[in-house]
Amino acid sequence: MKNTRFRLPLVGLLLLFVCCLQAANNAPDHYMVSYTLKYSYTKDSLNNFWKEKKIPQILVPVRYAVDMYEVTYKGMWLDSSYIMAKGVMYVPHSNQPNAEMIYDHGTRISVAMKPGIQDLEQIICMMYSVDGYISLFPYYYGLGGGEKEHVYQDSKTEAMAGIYMLKACREIYSKIGTSTSGQLFLTGYSQGGHASMATHKMIESGAFPDVNVTASAPMSGAYDMTGEQSKTMFQHYDHPHYLPYLIISYQYAYHLWPGDIYDIFKPPYNTEIKDLFKQPRVLDYAVIDSILPKVPSTMVLDSLVERFRADSMMPFTVKLRENQLYNWVPKAPMQMCACYGDNEVTFKNTEKAWGYMHPRTPVVHERLFGKHLSHNPCAPFAIIYSKIFFDNIRKGKPHPEHVPAGKALILKLGIAIANQQAYHHFKKTGSYEGDALASMKGKK
Repeated sequence: MKNTRFRLPLVGLLLLFVCCLQAANNAPDHYMVSYTLKYSYTKDSLNNFWKEKKIPQILVPVRYAVDMYEVTYKGMWLDSSYIMAKGVMYVPHSNQPNAEMIYDHGTRISVAMKPGIQDLEQIICMMYSVDGYISLFPYYYGLGGGEKEHVYQDSKTEAMAGIYMLKACREIYSKIGTSTSGQLFLTGYSQGGHASMATHKMIESGAFPDVNVTASAPMSGAYDMTGEQSKTMFQHYDHPHYLPYLIISYQYAYHLWPGDIYDIFKPPYNTEIKDLFKQPRVLDYAVIDSILPKVPSTMVLDSLVERFRADSMMPFTVKLRENQLYNWVPKAPMQMCACYGDNEVTFKNTEKAWGYMHPRTPVVHERLFGKHLSHNPCAPFAIIYSKIFFDNIRKGKPHPEHVPAGKALILKLGIAIANQQAYHHFKKTGSYEGDALASMKGKK
Protein backbone atom coordinates (compact mmCIF):
# COMPACT_ATOMS: atom_id res chain seq x y z
CA MET A 1 0.00 0.00 0.00
CA LYS A 2 1.27 3.42 -0.90
CA ASN A 3 2.42 5.47 2.08
CA THR A 4 0.18 8.54 2.04
CA ARG A 5 1.53 10.25 5.14
CA PHE A 6 2.08 13.94 4.55
CA ARG A 7 5.73 14.93 4.09
CA LEU A 8 6.93 18.50 4.40
CA PRO A 9 8.92 19.54 1.30
CA LEU A 10 12.35 21.04 1.87
CA VAL A 11 10.93 24.56 1.73
CA GLY A 12 8.36 23.62 4.39
CA LEU A 13 11.06 22.24 6.64
CA LEU A 14 13.09 25.41 6.26
CA LEU A 15 10.06 27.56 7.06
CA LEU A 16 9.34 25.43 10.12
CA PHE A 17 12.95 25.86 11.26
CA VAL A 18 12.77 29.62 10.73
CA CYS A 19 9.51 29.84 12.73
CA CYS A 20 11.01 27.87 15.60
CA LEU A 21 14.13 30.04 15.55
CA GLN A 22 12.01 33.18 15.47
CA ALA A 23 9.96 31.93 18.43
CA ALA A 24 13.13 31.25 20.42
CA ASN A 25 14.54 34.68 19.57
CA ASN A 26 11.28 36.43 20.48
CA ALA A 27 10.85 34.68 23.83
CA PRO A 28 10.48 37.18 26.68
CA ASP A 29 12.86 37.20 29.63
CA HIS A 30 9.89 36.69 31.95
CA TYR A 31 6.46 35.24 31.28
CA MET A 32 4.78 36.61 34.41
CA VAL A 33 3.37 40.11 33.92
CA SER A 34 1.52 40.52 37.23
CA TYR A 35 -0.15 38.59 40.01
CA THR A 36 -2.69 39.75 42.56
CA LEU A 37 -3.95 38.04 45.70
CA LYS A 38 -7.75 38.04 45.25
CA TYR A 39 -9.00 35.78 48.06
CA SER A 40 -7.66 34.02 51.14
CA TYR A 41 -9.75 31.06 52.22
CA THR A 42 -9.32 29.82 55.81
CA LYS A 43 -9.78 26.17 56.75
CA ASP A 44 -12.91 27.09 58.70
CA SER A 45 -14.44 28.92 55.74
CA LEU A 46 -13.61 26.01 53.45
CA ASN A 47 -15.05 23.44 55.86
CA ASN A 48 -18.25 25.48 55.91
CA PHE A 49 -18.21 25.72 52.11
CA TRP A 50 -17.73 21.94 51.88
CA LYS A 51 -20.82 21.44 54.08
CA GLU A 52 -22.86 23.91 52.08
CA LYS A 53 -21.97 22.28 48.77
CA LYS A 54 -22.18 18.73 50.16
CA ILE A 55 -18.62 17.82 49.17
CA PRO A 56 -17.71 14.66 51.14
CA GLN A 57 -14.57 15.11 53.24
CA ILE A 58 -13.95 11.37 53.10
CA LEU A 59 -13.25 11.78 49.38
CA VAL A 60 -11.87 15.33 49.38
CA PRO A 61 -10.47 16.33 52.77
CA VAL A 62 -9.79 19.97 53.67
CA ARG A 63 -6.19 19.87 54.90
CA TYR A 64 -5.02 23.41 54.12
CA ALA A 65 -6.14 27.00 53.90
CA VAL A 66 -5.75 28.35 50.35
CA ASP A 67 -4.84 31.65 48.68
CA MET A 68 -6.14 32.47 45.22
CA TYR A 69 -4.18 34.74 42.86
CA GLU A 70 -5.18 36.24 39.54
CA VAL A 71 -2.26 35.99 37.10
CA THR A 72 -1.51 37.91 33.91
CA TYR A 73 1.17 36.35 31.75
CA LYS A 74 2.69 36.22 28.27
CA GLY A 75 1.92 33.24 26.07
CA MET A 76 2.86 32.36 22.52
CA TRP A 77 0.26 32.93 19.81
CA LEU A 78 -0.05 30.95 16.57
CA ASP A 79 2.30 33.25 14.65
CA SER A 80 5.01 32.92 17.35
CA SER A 81 4.33 36.40 18.74
CA TYR A 82 3.60 36.78 22.45
CA ILE A 83 0.26 37.99 23.79
CA MET A 84 -1.24 38.77 27.20
CA ALA A 85 -3.32 36.02 28.77
CA LYS A 86 -4.94 35.47 32.15
CA GLY A 87 -5.80 32.77 34.65
CA VAL A 88 -6.03 32.07 38.35
CA MET A 89 -3.80 30.11 40.72
CA TYR A 90 -4.82 28.38 43.96
CA VAL A 91 -1.97 27.89 46.46
CA PRO A 92 -2.28 25.81 49.66
CA HIS A 93 -0.81 27.03 52.96
CA SER A 94 1.55 24.07 53.09
CA ASN A 95 5.09 23.86 54.44
CA GLN A 96 5.77 20.89 52.15
CA PRO A 97 6.61 20.97 48.44
CA ASN A 98 3.37 20.83 46.48
CA ALA A 99 2.44 19.03 43.29
CA GLU A 100 1.23 21.24 40.43
CA MET A 101 -2.09 20.65 38.68
CA ILE A 102 -3.48 22.38 35.59
CA TYR A 103 -7.26 22.22 35.24
CA ASP A 104 -8.63 23.09 31.79
CA HIS A 105 -12.20 24.33 31.89
CA GLY A 106 -15.16 23.46 29.69
CA THR A 107 -16.68 25.48 26.86
CA ARG A 108 -17.13 29.21 27.50
CA ILE A 109 -18.44 31.53 24.80
CA SER A 110 -18.81 34.63 26.94
CA VAL A 111 -15.42 36.30 27.30
CA ALA A 112 -16.13 37.21 30.93
CA MET A 113 -14.51 35.04 33.62
CA LYS A 114 -15.08 35.21 37.38
CA PRO A 115 -12.06 34.54 39.59
CA GLY A 116 -12.97 32.50 42.65
CA ILE A 117 -15.06 29.51 43.66
CA GLN A 118 -18.32 31.16 42.66
CA ASP A 119 -17.25 29.69 39.31
CA LEU A 120 -18.22 26.02 39.60
CA GLU A 121 -15.20 24.67 37.78
CA GLN A 122 -12.85 26.59 40.05
CA ILE A 123 -14.28 24.53 42.92
CA ILE A 124 -12.38 21.66 41.27
CA CYS A 125 -9.14 23.62 41.64
CA MET A 126 -9.98 24.20 45.27
CA MET A 127 -10.68 20.48 45.77
CA TYR A 128 -7.07 19.83 44.77
CA SER A 129 -5.50 22.76 46.60
CA VAL A 130 -7.03 21.93 50.00
CA ASP A 131 -5.18 18.62 49.65
CA GLY A 132 -1.76 20.02 48.80
CA TYR A 133 -1.77 20.83 45.08
CA ILE A 134 -0.96 24.18 43.48
CA SER A 135 -3.89 24.42 41.05
CA LEU A 136 -3.74 26.49 37.87
CA PHE A 137 -6.85 27.53 35.97
CA PRO A 138 -5.87 29.10 32.61
CA TYR A 139 -8.72 31.01 30.98
CA TYR A 140 -7.63 30.07 27.42
CA TYR A 141 -6.42 32.83 25.12
CA GLY A 142 -8.97 35.57 24.48
CA LEU A 143 -11.04 34.96 27.62
CA GLY A 144 -11.11 36.90 30.88
CA GLY A 145 -9.45 40.01 29.47
CA GLY A 146 -6.69 38.28 27.51
CA GLU A 147 -5.65 39.36 24.02
CA LYS A 148 -6.85 37.81 20.74
CA GLU A 149 -9.99 35.68 20.35
CA HIS A 150 -10.44 32.23 21.84
CA VAL A 151 -9.95 29.52 19.20
CA TYR A 152 -12.39 26.80 20.17
CA GLN A 153 -11.14 23.20 20.19
CA ASP A 154 -7.72 24.23 18.95
CA SER A 155 -5.08 21.99 20.48
CA LYS A 156 -2.18 24.42 20.00
CA THR A 157 -3.66 27.45 21.74
CA GLU A 158 -5.32 25.33 24.44
CA ALA A 159 -2.02 23.70 25.32
CA MET A 160 0.07 26.88 25.10
CA ALA A 161 -2.33 28.77 27.39
CA GLY A 162 -1.69 26.22 30.13
CA ILE A 163 2.03 25.73 29.56
CA TYR A 164 2.89 29.42 29.47
CA MET A 165 0.76 30.08 32.53
CA LEU A 166 2.73 27.32 34.26
CA LYS A 167 5.99 29.02 33.28
CA ALA A 168 4.71 32.33 34.64
CA CYS A 169 3.50 30.80 37.91
CA ARG A 170 6.88 29.16 38.46
CA GLU A 171 8.31 32.69 38.51
CA ILE A 172 5.87 33.56 41.30
CA TYR A 173 6.33 30.63 43.73
CA SER A 174 9.47 31.90 45.46
CA LYS A 175 7.89 35.35 45.87
CA ILE A 176 4.93 33.93 47.81
CA GLY A 177 6.84 31.35 49.83
CA THR A 178 5.74 28.12 48.19
CA SER A 179 7.63 25.35 46.41
CA THR A 180 6.91 22.37 44.19
CA SER A 181 7.58 18.65 44.36
CA GLY A 182 8.42 18.37 40.67
CA GLN A 183 5.16 16.55 39.88
CA LEU A 184 2.84 18.04 37.26
CA PHE A 185 -0.70 16.73 36.69
CA LEU A 186 -3.08 17.73 33.87
CA THR A 187 -6.84 17.35 33.80
CA GLY A 188 -9.98 18.99 32.43
CA TYR A 189 -13.57 18.25 31.49
CA SER A 190 -15.40 18.52 28.15
CA GLN A 191 -13.40 21.03 26.08
CA GLY A 192 -11.00 20.85 29.01
CA GLY A 193 -10.60 17.12 28.35
CA HIS A 194 -9.47 17.95 24.83
CA ALA A 195 -7.22 20.74 26.19
CA SER A 196 -5.57 18.62 28.88
CA MET A 197 -4.80 15.86 26.40
CA ALA A 198 -3.45 18.46 23.96
CA THR A 199 -1.21 19.82 26.73
CA HIS A 200 0.10 16.34 27.57
CA LYS A 201 0.86 15.72 23.90
CA MET A 202 2.59 19.08 23.39
CA ILE A 203 4.79 18.66 26.47
CA GLU A 204 5.88 15.19 25.39
CA SER A 205 6.63 16.44 21.87
CA GLY A 206 9.78 18.01 23.34
CA ALA A 207 8.72 21.57 22.53
CA PHE A 208 9.18 22.55 26.20
CA PRO A 209 12.21 20.67 27.57
CA ASP A 210 11.91 22.45 30.93
CA VAL A 211 8.40 21.03 31.50
CA ASN A 212 7.67 17.40 32.30
CA VAL A 213 4.24 15.85 32.81
CA THR A 214 3.77 13.30 35.61
CA ALA A 215 0.28 12.13 34.59
CA SER A 216 -2.93 13.34 32.98
CA ALA A 217 -6.63 12.60 33.33
CA PRO A 218 -8.63 13.96 30.39
CA MET A 219 -12.37 13.72 30.99
CA SER A 220 -15.19 13.51 28.41
CA GLY A 221 -13.33 15.28 25.63
CA ALA A 222 -14.03 15.38 21.87
CA TYR A 223 -10.78 13.69 20.82
CA ASP A 224 -12.07 12.34 17.48
CA MET A 225 -13.04 15.54 15.71
CA THR A 226 -13.57 14.13 12.21
CA GLY A 227 -15.13 10.85 13.31
CA GLU A 228 -17.27 10.20 16.36
CA GLN A 229 -17.84 13.83 17.32
CA SER A 230 -18.58 15.02 13.79
CA LYS A 231 -21.50 12.54 13.57
CA THR A 232 -23.42 14.66 16.07
CA MET A 233 -23.59 17.47 13.53
CA PHE A 234 -25.93 15.45 11.29
CA GLN A 235 -28.48 14.36 13.89
CA HIS A 236 -30.56 15.86 16.68
CA TYR A 237 -28.14 17.52 19.06
CA ASP A 238 -29.07 19.70 22.01
CA HIS A 239 -25.89 21.78 21.76
CA PRO A 240 -25.74 23.15 18.19
CA HIS A 241 -23.45 26.03 19.25
CA TYR A 242 -20.53 23.63 18.81
CA LEU A 243 -20.56 23.91 15.00
CA PRO A 244 -20.66 27.70 14.41
CA TYR A 245 -18.26 28.28 17.31
CA LEU A 246 -15.80 25.87 15.72
CA ILE A 247 -16.18 27.33 12.23
CA ILE A 248 -15.86 30.96 13.37
CA SER A 249 -12.86 30.12 15.56
CA TYR A 250 -10.96 28.28 12.84
CA GLN A 251 -11.70 31.05 10.37
CA TYR A 252 -10.31 33.64 12.82
CA ALA A 253 -7.12 31.65 13.37
CA TYR A 254 -6.52 29.97 10.00
CA HIS A 255 -8.56 31.85 7.32
CA LEU A 256 -10.05 28.72 5.76
CA TRP A 257 -12.81 30.41 3.70
CA PRO A 258 -12.63 33.52 1.48
CA GLY A 259 -14.90 36.46 2.21
CA ASP A 260 -17.35 36.85 5.10
CA ILE A 261 -17.46 33.65 7.16
CA TYR A 262 -21.14 34.21 7.98
CA ASP A 263 -22.02 33.78 4.29
CA ILE A 264 -21.53 30.01 4.65
CA PHE A 265 -24.62 29.84 6.88
CA LYS A 266 -28.16 29.72 5.49
CA PRO A 267 -30.61 32.56 6.15
CA PRO A 268 -31.76 33.44 8.76
CA TYR A 269 -28.88 31.78 10.63
CA ASN A 270 -26.23 33.85 8.85
CA THR A 271 -27.45 37.05 10.52
CA GLU A 272 -28.45 35.35 13.79
CA ILE A 273 -25.05 33.70 14.24
CA LYS A 274 -23.26 36.94 13.41
CA ASP A 275 -25.22 38.64 16.17
CA LEU A 276 -24.91 35.78 18.69
CA PHE A 277 -21.11 35.53 18.32
CA LYS A 278 -20.25 39.20 17.95
CA GLN A 279 -17.42 40.56 20.10
CA PRO A 280 -17.25 41.13 22.98
CA ARG A 281 -19.22 37.93 23.49
CA VAL A 282 -21.59 38.13 26.43
CA LEU A 283 -23.90 35.19 25.76
CA ASP A 284 -23.11 31.67 26.81
CA TYR A 285 -24.02 28.48 25.04
CA ALA A 286 -27.40 27.84 26.72
CA VAL A 287 -28.91 30.98 25.18
CA ILE A 288 -27.32 30.29 21.79
CA ASP A 289 -28.49 26.66 21.80
CA SER A 290 -32.09 27.82 22.33
CA ILE A 291 -31.97 29.80 19.06
CA LEU A 292 -30.09 27.51 16.67
CA PRO A 293 -31.53 24.42 14.91
CA LYS A 294 -31.20 21.09 16.70
CA VAL A 295 -29.61 19.43 13.66
CA PRO A 296 -26.48 21.60 13.39
CA SER A 297 -25.61 20.82 9.76
CA THR A 298 -28.92 22.32 8.59
CA MET A 299 -27.66 25.84 9.35
CA VAL A 300 -24.79 25.48 6.82
CA LEU A 301 -25.12 25.81 3.03
CA ASP A 302 -25.94 22.44 1.45
CA SER A 303 -23.01 22.68 -0.95
CA LEU A 304 -20.54 22.97 1.94
CA VAL A 305 -22.17 20.10 3.82
CA GLU A 306 -21.82 17.89 0.77
CA ARG A 307 -18.20 18.94 0.30
CA PHE A 308 -17.45 18.11 3.93
CA ARG A 309 -18.93 14.65 3.42
CA ALA A 310 -17.08 13.99 0.15
CA ASP A 311 -13.76 15.83 0.29
CA SER A 312 -11.31 14.63 2.94
CA MET A 313 -8.88 17.39 1.91
CA MET A 314 -11.31 20.24 2.48
CA PRO A 315 -9.28 22.79 4.51
CA PHE A 316 -11.77 22.69 7.40
CA THR A 317 -11.52 18.89 7.53
CA VAL A 318 -7.73 19.03 7.40
CA LYS A 319 -7.70 21.45 10.32
CA LEU A 320 -10.06 19.20 12.29
CA ARG A 321 -7.69 16.27 11.72
CA GLU A 322 -4.78 18.35 13.00
CA ASN A 323 -6.72 18.95 16.22
CA GLN A 324 -7.93 15.44 16.95
CA LEU A 325 -6.06 13.67 19.71
CA TYR A 326 -6.97 10.00 19.80
CA ASN A 327 -4.11 8.83 17.57
CA TRP A 328 -0.91 9.35 19.55
CA VAL A 329 0.87 7.48 22.34
CA PRO A 330 1.62 9.15 25.69
CA LYS A 331 4.68 8.23 27.74
CA ALA A 332 3.42 9.42 31.13
CA PRO A 333 0.37 7.71 32.71
CA MET A 334 -3.06 8.78 31.53
CA GLN A 335 -6.55 7.92 32.74
CA MET A 336 -9.52 8.85 30.56
CA CYS A 337 -12.99 9.10 32.11
CA ALA A 338 -16.37 9.31 30.38
CA CYS A 339 -20.00 8.25 30.84
CA TYR A 340 -21.98 5.94 28.59
CA GLY A 341 -25.02 8.21 28.82
CA ASP A 342 -23.18 11.34 27.66
CA ASN A 343 -25.49 13.08 25.19
CA GLU A 344 -23.10 15.94 24.43
CA VAL A 345 -19.62 14.44 23.93
CA THR A 346 -20.14 10.79 23.14
CA PHE A 347 -18.12 8.28 25.15
CA LYS A 348 -17.04 6.81 21.82
CA ASN A 349 -14.40 9.57 21.66
CA THR A 350 -12.81 8.01 24.74
CA GLU A 351 -13.22 4.49 23.38
CA LYS A 352 -11.54 5.55 20.14
CA ALA A 353 -8.56 7.01 22.00
CA TRP A 354 -8.33 3.99 24.31
CA GLY A 355 -8.51 1.62 21.34
CA TYR A 356 -5.58 3.34 19.67
CA MET A 357 -3.38 3.94 22.71
CA HIS A 358 -3.87 0.87 24.89
CA PRO A 359 -2.36 -1.69 22.44
CA ARG A 360 0.71 0.54 22.17
CA THR A 361 1.37 1.37 25.83
CA PRO A 362 0.47 -0.02 29.27
CA VAL A 363 0.30 3.41 30.93
CA VAL A 364 -3.11 4.44 29.53
CA HIS A 365 -6.23 3.58 31.53
CA GLU A 366 -9.91 3.93 30.70
CA ARG A 367 -12.80 4.40 33.13
CA LEU A 368 -16.28 4.29 31.60
CA PHE A 369 -19.39 4.30 33.80
CA GLY A 370 -22.83 5.88 34.15
CA LYS A 371 -25.29 4.20 31.81
CA HIS A 372 -27.79 7.05 32.17
CA LEU A 373 -25.47 9.91 33.16
CA SER A 374 -25.42 12.67 30.59
CA HIS A 375 -22.52 15.05 30.09
CA ASN A 376 -22.84 17.32 33.12
CA PRO A 377 -24.06 14.85 35.78
CA CYS A 378 -21.09 12.66 34.81
CA ALA A 379 -18.63 15.38 35.81
CA PRO A 380 -18.49 15.05 39.64
CA PHE A 381 -17.69 11.34 39.50
CA ALA A 382 -15.09 11.74 36.75
CA ILE A 383 -13.45 14.51 38.78
CA ILE A 384 -13.18 12.31 41.89
CA TYR A 385 -11.84 9.35 39.90
CA SER A 386 -9.20 11.62 38.36
CA LYS A 387 -8.11 13.01 41.70
CA ILE A 388 -7.78 9.50 43.15
CA PHE A 389 -5.64 8.56 40.15
CA PHE A 390 -3.33 11.54 40.75
CA ASP A 391 -3.23 10.96 44.52
CA ASN A 392 -2.14 7.37 43.97
CA ILE A 393 0.70 8.51 41.72
CA ARG A 394 1.68 11.25 44.15
CA LYS A 395 1.92 8.59 46.87
CA GLY A 396 3.98 6.25 44.66
CA LYS A 397 1.41 3.49 44.33
CA PRO A 398 2.29 0.99 41.59
CA HIS A 399 -1.28 0.72 40.22
CA PRO A 400 -2.68 4.25 40.29
CA GLU A 401 -5.83 3.20 38.44
CA HIS A 402 -6.94 1.12 41.45
CA VAL A 403 -9.45 2.91 43.68
CA PRO A 404 -9.20 2.14 47.41
CA ALA A 405 -12.03 -0.16 48.52
CA GLY A 406 -13.82 2.37 50.74
CA LYS A 407 -13.79 5.11 48.14
CA ALA A 408 -14.75 2.65 45.41
CA LEU A 409 -17.85 1.64 47.39
CA ILE A 410 -18.88 5.26 47.97
CA LEU A 411 -18.44 6.10 44.29
CA LYS A 412 -20.27 2.98 43.14
CA LEU A 413 -23.21 3.82 45.40
CA GLY A 414 -23.23 7.46 44.29
CA ILE A 415 -23.18 6.50 40.61
CA ALA A 416 -26.00 3.99 41.14
CA ILE A 417 -28.16 6.64 42.81
CA ALA A 418 -27.34 9.25 40.15
CA ASN A 419 -28.09 6.72 37.40
CA GLN A 420 -31.48 5.96 38.91
CA GLN A 421 -32.31 9.65 39.31
CA ALA A 422 -31.25 10.37 35.74
CA TYR A 423 -33.31 7.48 34.39
CA HIS A 424 -36.45 8.61 36.25
CA HIS A 425 -35.85 12.21 35.18
CA PHE A 426 -35.67 11.14 31.54
CA LYS A 427 -38.77 8.95 31.80
CA LYS A 428 -40.70 11.79 33.41
CA THR A 429 -39.55 14.73 31.26
CA GLY A 430 -38.14 13.17 28.10
CA SER A 431 -34.95 15.17 28.53
CA TYR A 432 -31.56 14.64 30.10
CA GLU A 433 -30.39 16.41 33.20
CA GLY A 434 -27.97 19.12 32.22
CA ASP A 435 -26.79 20.99 35.28
CA ALA A 436 -23.13 20.31 36.06
CA LEU A 437 -22.49 19.62 39.76
CA ALA A 438 -26.18 20.35 40.47
CA SER A 439 -26.01 19.02 44.01
CA MET A 440 -23.29 21.59 44.78
CA LYS A 441 -25.73 24.35 43.87
CA GLY A 442 -28.45 22.92 46.11
CA LYS A 443 -30.66 21.97 43.17
CA LYS A 444 -32.68 18.83 42.72
